[in-house]
Amino acid sequence: MELGASDERSGRGTGRRGPNRGEGDELRRRLAAVVGAEHVIDGGDAEEFTHDASFMEHDLLFVVRPADTEEVAEVVRTCAGTGTPVVARGSGTSLVGGPVPLAGGVVLSLDRLTHLEIDVPDTVAVAGAGVITARIDEEAGRHGLMYPPDPASVELCTIGGNVACNSGGLRCVKYGVTADYVMGLTVVLADGRVLRLGGRLRKRSSGYRLLHLFVGSEGTLGIVTEVVVKLVPLPRHRATAMVTFRTVEDAAAAVARVMAAGHLPAALELMDRATLRLVRDRLPAGFDPEVEAALILEQDGNEPGPVLDELMRMVEILGGVDDRIAQSSLERDRLWDARRNFGKVLMASRHHHFAEDVAVPIGAIPEMVRRVRRLEEETGLEICILGHAGDGNLHPTILFRDDQRHLVSRAAARIFRDAIALGGSISAEHGLGVLKRDYAEAEHGALAVGLMRQLKALMDPQGILNPHKVLPEQPADDDFLNRIPGWSRPGPRRMEAGV
Repeated sequence: MELGASDERSGRGTGRRGPNRGEGDELRRRLAAVVGAEHVIDGGDAEEFTHDASFMEHDLLFVVRPADTEEVAEVVRTCAGTGTPVVARGSGTSLVGGPVPLAGGVVLSLDRLTHLEIDVPDTVAVAGAGVITARIDEEAGRHGLMYPPDPASVELCTIGGNVACNSGGLRCVKYGVTADYVMGLTVVLADGRVLRLGGRLRKRSSGYRLLHLFVGSEGTLGIVTEVVVKLVPLPRHRATAMVTFRTVEDAAAAVARVMAAGHLPAALELMDRATLRLVRDRLPAGFDPEVEAALILEQDGNEPGPVLDELMRMVEILGGVDDRIAQSSLERDRLWDARRNFGKVLMASRHHHFAEDVAVPIGAIPEMVRRVRRLEEETGLEICILGHAGDGNLHPTILFRDDQRHLVSRAAARIFRDAIALGGSISAEHGLGVLKRDYAEAEHGALAVGLMRQLKALMDPQGILNPHKVLPEQPADDDFLNRIPGWSRPGPRRMEAGV
């Protein structure tokens, strides 16, 4: 079902009849009876909930802020009874339109679900969906534990949003992504029933793994209200280095080389010259931002000697033209500050930008980099190459002027196709949302997407949960971006890009 450009603000074309004024007033009254009148928001106060961190936005009926799972369930039951779309929302850091209410309806904000328990004996955290991800790691650290997944927006994003998108981060090369840590979920289904899956135990071999249907489903199959995640011991020591290279292709080849040599760094990040120039003011003193590429490498462990020895062995294998070992925690923090704050620097720059998120097998990283460089030469667009290179997750970020906007859709489509051709994915950690949904079949095939549609119809027969996301609705061609509401007209920058 196509949502045309003419329907950007009205919600027309969704195949759903929104409530008329009288029905809307009655819906508001019923929602207020569940969560309290002060937690049902509309009009100007709801503006921030009409968009995420992308260029997309859409009008809504109400924002509803429930306090717990029971209130979420009652809100969903109320909406199901009227056929009103429901879009779950964390903190709105999505870059793919995930929480944008394209069918109007109710945005269900989970920002009040902030209870957090660190269960030290079971080494798990039990968190409401609205808990900021960094808080889990911080509280775990007080007990000598760690929650490893750390998206670039870790200080802003929520654990519920991370589960919805199966988020990754800088440490995932060694420790894995969100799905590797989810042990239990509480999920409100499309009819308001509450499903509890998993728990605090580490092993289970009984029945289908329903829990993982919801990880990465972007709120289209159910609404996650509580998460149980496993924790791991907090390493007592870290050693960090920056290694520079003559070309970004050399840096990419070095990544494949060190990983093939049997080493497993705690983090391995790639930044090319364009990226380094943007963050030059955040780099340690004396660093030359005019080098062609750099890798930031980190190892962790419990004994300082072995940790440093392992780091030095990896630096030697990388074989760069120069290397710099952080001599203090301050210098280490400066190295990571430059990488982690790329999004903030990008938002403050004069450039329009389109940040991508693809993954390829580690051995294919050099070829993917070559293809991005070729695309840059052919289009005249400047493309920053950075990413979590240790696990093949790259964020080619297109910088463009107003008069180059028409080139971006074709360039982004080619990046998608190149990643797929190399055995990769169009989304490593951001999800599909609206932005990438139409390329889902190109990656997964018609049979897999057909099964996804059947699953969606089974779990959400009315189609009220986060409509117009994940599953293709329009052609996967070079004009995909130009058809997405909001792209054709430059709008305000929302927040930092989570890359």
